[in-house]
Amino acid sequence: MTTILYIAGTGRSGSTVLASVLGEVEGVFAAGEVRYLWQRGLVEGRLCGCGVPVRACPLWTEVLAVAGERGVQPPPEAVAAWLRRAGRLRHLPGALGRHMLHLPPSRSASLAGARGALGSLYAAVAEVTGSRVVLDSSKLPSYANLLRETPGVDLRVVHLVRDPRGAAHSWRSRKALTDGAAQSHMEQMGPLKSTVLWDVWNASAAGLLGGGESRYLRLRYEDFVDDPTTAVRRILSLVGMDDATLPFDSEGGVTLRPNHSVAGNPDRLRHGPIVLRADLRWRTSMPARSRRLVSAIAAPLLPAFGYSIRAPREELLRETVFDRVPAGQGDPARFVRRLRRHLHWARSQGVGRLVEEDELNPVTRARVAREKRSWRRAHPRPLGLAMPVFIVGLQRSGTNMLTRGLDRAPEFEVHSENDRAAFDRFLLRPDQTIQALVARSRHQYVLFKPLSDSHRVDLLLERVHAQTPGRAIWAYRDVDGRARSAVSKFGRNNLLVLADIAAGRGTAMWQAQRLTAATLDVISSFDYQTMTPETAAALFWWVRNGLYFELGLDRRADVILASYEGLLADPQAGMGAICAFLGMEYRPELVAHIAPRNSGRAALPIDGRVRHLCDQLQERLDATLREQRQSRAA
Repeated sequence: MTTILYIAGTGRSGSTVLASVLGEVEGVFAAGEVRYLWQRGLVEGRLCGCGVPVRACPLWTEVLAVAGERGVQPPPEAVAAWLRRAGRLRHLPGALGRHMLHLPPSRSASLAGARGALGSLYAAVAEVTGSRVVLDSSKLPSYANLLRETPGVDLRVVHLVRDPRGAAHSWRSRKALTDGAAQSHMEQMGPLKSTVLWDVWNASAAGLLGGGESRYLRLRYEDFVDDPTTAVRRILSLVGMDDATLPFDSEGGVTLRPNHSVAGNPDRLRHGPIVLRADLRWRTSMPARSRRLVSAIAAPLLPAFGYSIRAPREELLRETVFDRVPAGQGDPARFVRRLRRHLHWARSQGVGRLVEEDELNPVTRARVAREKRSWRRAHPRPLGLAMPVFIVGLQRSGTNMLTRGLDRAPEFEVHSENDRAAFDRFLLRPDQTIQALVARSRHQYVLFKPLSDSHRVDLLLERVHAQTPGRAIWAYRDVDGRARSAVSKFGRNNLLVLADIAAGRGTAMWQAQRLTAATLDVISSFDYQTMTPETAAALFWWVRNGLYFELGLDRRADVILASYEGLLADPQAGMGAICAFLGMEYRPELVAHIAPRNSGRAALPIDGRVRHLCDQLQERLDATLREQRQSRAA
């Protein structure tokens, strides 16, 4: 007998993450939604969880070969057609009636071929993987009933239920398909349809598959994410694996390895460390009318499954002072919002830090201006000889620290984002304006910090003409430090921006300019209804810093990398390399404001796939920085 642990319920109920966690238990093989093996995996050629097409996956190739040795395997198209027929709604009333009257299953002759193929397949999966339990997250109760009627199958059911308002909200979200499907995004449906399906499938699962504690367990999604250890132990007890070692670390997280799930939500393709959190955003962002509609349709079942008919509306994601200025707001509203942000930063970080970061100290500014005037008198220069220098990269990456250091050199004229002569709402003014600023400067260098124009740095170097060719410094910081700082300073702004880009609303946004099709596909592949601000800040780090390579800046001699961590660890070496690049003399006062220290802190709970992308890019940036240093030293 093959023990099959079946996750029943409806879509968008957390079955993918539950299956992924259970798949990390030794002796459990998470096969994914096996009912789609034939149609999606073999007919359509979609990806296995390991990242290659199911037809080319070594494990599934071996499984299908062993299944063929055990019995006749009909063509994939035939099995797919049988399973579509078995899953039709019209068959549910008869199946429910036979089950409630304790009548024997129909064992329809028309599905004999399907039962034979299923029995051979699951036995082959257990044999090839050496698993005690095969986990199937197909969810449909009708398919579970077919498995129960299949010879050689010992079926155990976890009936996973999620609050229908949360499921309905998730069904409305736009989620990219990344498994090779012909369509670009998963199916979306409105609250009426999703709730009717919630009623039908959950009532059917309870009526058709329930009734025996030894073979059926009902589990709420909210209880699972609230106490995953207890939930997983209860599930393993259902299949006689009470002695199994759980996959959780000391902080309750799980590290997901690449798997061989054959079909399902595209989240199955992600791996790496995850932290389980309830997605309750529907309580704030779901329209009240939709919540009332869902509550009314699901009312007969809500109390039975432990949910209140009147769901609480929690202010989990209220608008904050960090949020972007809504479109259409004029200058007065923008000023008020900016003032509120600065007051918040002053309270949370201290007035001294705010003064330092925004360069508001009048004494310091007067002293710097005096030194620059003295330098101009002592070093008279004709107009038009200044070198334009652009500090670019990503916000919260140490660019202020770097700019303050170079501003200590009197031969620099500095224009930061708050300088209205060079910037308009943090964006550089037209190239002709920038060129005019450089042309009329009597300094040796004219420095700009156009972080929101980093995607244009190659164009700036070519279009801002000067007798002394320009240079650019791309500053970067480790992803955890940058994400932590960005969330502290700007809240969920990166999350809102990425969600807009994924929804196709990024045409006029600087954050979306010059991104490749591959990068846009990655952005569209995430669910921004469930993403945390920390993960969004890390993904935005990957998007913006990836431009350094996508624009070919690593191949240009007039662009250099600067590491925030490198400047902290060894200020003299970091600033010395920048001075050599610009052709200026290094002086200790350029790093007097930098206290050498170790910037390392605990890693943030970032989505595993985002973490993997960032780790790869970090390694590439660090390797390029080392090559640049070695090349200049030689």
